[in-house]
Amino acid sequence: MVIRSVAVLGAGTMGAQIAAHFANAGVPALLLDITADAARDGLKRARALKPDPFFTPDTWKLVSTGSFDELARVKDSDWIIEAVVEQLEIKRALLAKVDAVRRPGSIVSSNTSGIPIGALAEGRSADFRHHWLGTHFFNPPRYLHLLEVIPTVETASEVVDAVASFADHHLGKGVILAKDSPNFIGNRIGCFWGAKVAQLTEHFDFTVEEVDALTGPLIGLPKSASFRLIDIVGLDVWVHVLRNLYDLVPHDPARGRYTVPKFMQEMMDRGWLGEKRGQGFYKH
Repeated sequence: MVIRSVAVLGAGTMGAQIAAHFANAGVPALLLDITADAARDGLKRARALKPDPFFTPDTWKLVSTGSFDELARVKDSDWIIEAVVEQLEIKRALLAKVDAVRRPGSIVSSNTSGIPIGALAEGRSADFRHHWLGTHFFNPPRYLHLLEVIPTVETASEVVDAVASFADHHLGKGVILAKDSPNFIGNRIGCFWGAKVAQLTEHFDFTVEEVDALTGPLIGLPKSASFRLIDIVGLDVWVHVLRNLYDLVPHDPARGRYTVPKFMQEMMDRGWLGEKRGQGFYKH
């Protein structure tokens, strides 16, 4: 299977940067969103990010934009990546439309942080399900090495091989195969770690700066540490990942930890979602 073009559905923080990284690999990317303006704005925001998601100043020109009204354009793409809001029904509704217009044999994947991959493909055609899997990039996609590839029981082995090989050799990713289990691997471990850090923060009345000083390079972790990491990925994403795991693991002995701390819920209520909104732990 040859991958020469990609379509990314959703021009938010992750979608726009995923399209950017395919462009870095010389692969033309079609970036679609609810409106053409939303897609153009998403690409514009990506071009302004630091660190830069593009290799060179002109790489962005390999990314074209459009709206979901033009979804039929995905028929020309070898790989279609869904990266819209983390809500099951919204994703399923969009994927139903993709199924109606995609070219048979084209790969379709989701960048979900933890929604069950099999559940997203329920009701789709046999060809869709055979070419369907999860591809969970981590933020920022250009710089973070990990890519989780999550097949379902119906995913064709040649599709898994093609995606893993392309991601390794062309996108520079460290690919791990994950089971279609709650929050896969990275976010299952991350939730335990992050929830425990939040609990200790409240218990000992630590400041955000103190926590990040203790949980960053001092113990061998990146300088994004704990709370700065949530600023980068988005508080709304982190809250979704926590709640998703809580709902899907009723028998996990650690389930009680996967709850949203009061101070984070207050930030959510105020719309303080992190760097994507110019707000976050370091500015309030």
